[in-house]
Amino acid sequence: MGGPTVLALHCPRCGGPLSGLQQDVVFLCGGCQVPYEVAGGTFVERRGFIARALAQADRPILHLPVWTFRVNYASHWEDPEREALARQVPRVEWVYVTGFELHNASYFGDPGQIFTQRIVRLEAGAPAPLVGCTRTLEEAKAYVEPHLLMIIDRRVDVTSLELSCAIGEALLWGVPFFDEGDTLRDAILGLKIPAAAVDELGAIRAHGRTGR
Repeated sequence: MGGPTVLALHCPRCGGPLSGLQQDVVFLCGGCQVPYEVAGGTFVERRGFIARALAQADRPILHLPVWTFRVNYASHWEDPEREALARQVPRVEWVYVTGFELHNASYFGDPGQIFTQRIVRLEAGAPAPLVGCTRTLEEAKAYVEPHLLMIIDRRVDVTSLELSCAIGEALLWGVPFFDEGDTLRDAILGLKIPAAAVDELGAIRAHGRTGR
């Protein structure tokens, strides 16, 4: 049995340093602004963007990773009444899956799930540091169908639902959060997360703070 693979944290494109934390599975090249995931013992390039803040505040900003998947899905019930109700559910094109470690997300609110529910559309902004991605692309994909089911279940009982879902485009977004000390508030919807619920926040702050 071979030993563990050791990868030098250098960009495969330009040779520059890759930024990340000890538990991260994705590292960003600050020069190329390309995220690389460690997969199969090597670096695999992913498509990524830094999202533009829709709100302004006199606070430092942290950009936290959120996976985004373009989806095409179909739902079917044998019950005609549920089928009719399902047609009233707004169509979801993008499913968001939180990429950073958030303790007790079901209690505090999972940003990815809420972004999916609110049908958020992110726009690319200026380059910025991105660290703290502890969820791989494949791990994130496993949350796509549960997120869709939860959204449908808010309108229609999903008992006996047949759901088929195809995942297309996959992106890694750096979502801006205002660092307010005891809380983090995202600059898209204004959601608040207790700072203590974000794993490795001290290290994320040290590597990733930007100005307003």
